[in-house]
Amino acid sequence: MGSRLLMAASFVDNGDTVCDVGCDHGKLSLYLVQRGKAKHVIATDINRQPLQKAIDLFASYDLSHTADFLLTDGLQGIKDTSRITHVVIAGLGGHTMEQVIESAPFVKAQKTRLVLLPAQSGYQIRKYLYENGFEIEKEQTVSEKGKYYSCISAVYTGVSHTPDIYDMYIGKSGSCTGDDATGYFEMILSQLEKKRKGFEIDNGTPNADYTQAIEKIKKLL
Repeated sequence: MGSRLLMAASFVDNGDTVCDVGCDHGKLSLYLVQRGKAKHVIATDINRQPLQKAIDLFASYDLSHTADFLLTDGLQGIKDTSRITHVVIAGLGGHTMEQVIESAPFVKAQKTRLVLLPAQSGYQIRKYLYENGFEIEKEQTVSEKGKYYSCISAVYTGVSHTPDIYDMYIGKSGSCTGDDATGYFEMILSQLEKKRKGFEIDNGTPNADYTQAIEKIKKLL
């Protein structure tokens, strides 16, 4: 597996049933079972071909009994959610992650731990989490093939707040250190500087919120 999926796997401990949403080839699901991080996995994918690859992978290791495979959109159609301790969503965009979580009321009701590694638009999923009663417990930056990401662990507490731009774009990743963190912060800084410039062109005045977030991120570098 690549460094992104290994990072997501590191956020799962003592799992009973773990859902791997958008499981693709099934390597993450298999790793969780083999390493004892999950007793059972539910691997879902919206496309039949990658799901079949996951089915074949488990069969090749004689571990089919440790998994259920579901051709579905996100978490829809799971009949028994009572033993689900973690939901892992890696490689989807922030908006799509939001839709997956919203379609699964058990995530809030059972306080299921979310492990989220957005491929893009991480600010969207952080905004959703903050505004909808989830606590972001921790984040860890990671790089793969020259691109930078942040893996998020979150759980529902019922306590909501309105995030500022820094919260949305950095969240708990601000405590990360090392080359991956630096690369991630520089990427976010570039995005925000472009947004600030675009706002000033459109409105003729600078945006203090963008400026404040940019200055805070610069202090992380």
